Amino acid sequence: MNRLATALFVLLLITLPVQVSSNDNVNQVLPLDEEVKLINWEKVSEMIPRKAIFTIVDVESGKSFQVQRRAGSRHADIQPLTNKDTKVMKEIYPEWSWKRRAAIAVVDGQMIAASMNGMPHGAGALDNGFNGHFCLHFLNSTTHGSPSPDPAHNLMVLKAAGKIDEYLSKQNPSELVDSLMIAINNTDTTVLRKIVPHEQVDLQALSGIHITNWKVIKNKRSKKNLFLNEVEAKVEIYIEESGTITTVINLPAKRDPLSSRWRVDISALLRIANQS
Repeated sequence: MNRLATALFVLLLITLPVQVSSNDNVNQVLPLDEEVKLINWEKVSEMIPRKAIFTIVDVESGKSFQVQRRAGSRHADIQPLTNKDTKVMKEIYPEWSWKRRAAIAVVDGQMIAASMNGMPHGAGALDNGFNGHFCLHFLNSTTHGSPSPDPAHNLMVLKAAGKIDEYLSKQNPSELVDSLMIAINNTDTTVLRKIVPHEQVDLQALSGIHITNWKVIKNKRSKKNLFLNEVEAKVEIYIEESGTITTVINLPAKRDPLSSRWRVDISALLRIANQS
């Protein structure tokens, strides 16, 4: 993550004028902090008041575009600033989607860990070719319908901050299954590789399913192997062109004796995905 932050620092310092203002006519070039920071939503909300203009960088692709905050009290409702910015966002999301992506908001010369979705919805006020607004989340922000942070957005915020390894390494098998399902639903190869055995990172197969609901119903240490937990989950899976199924799957978790990291065997999920 330090390498990514340094690369972003150099790229942005050379190429991007950073606009941070509630006045659309102000364009101020600011020095950039190379550290990606975790900043609480209440503080970020003060840093980007309504009509503030700032830059978003997509962590995976490195693509950047400018946005304006239009509304939102529990998170930022934002819009691409111009048609050009909408075009860049469309390159990041070839198909508009609710899938979360790790992002960095460049505000007042600071790089702030964030998470965005790519689905136009609700009202929009700018002439930018974008039909509505989309959501940008930060540390401890919430959706409009929940008092708690959205787990999928939270995972992406941590990824943007370079904290994902530390976070996953502290999770028990049951918690790791939650992160696994989020990674699959977001088609996030980077996070998936940190959770499952390397030979099971088959995003092409997994992209055809969406886990709409899940609950771990068993998480028990194996009597035969101290480094194995027997994990079962009840899952509701939407399969493209087939519909929704509800089933119980085995997701055994193995612990690396050297690193103490758990990895989840997703053979059962891959069988379902490959049959779709």
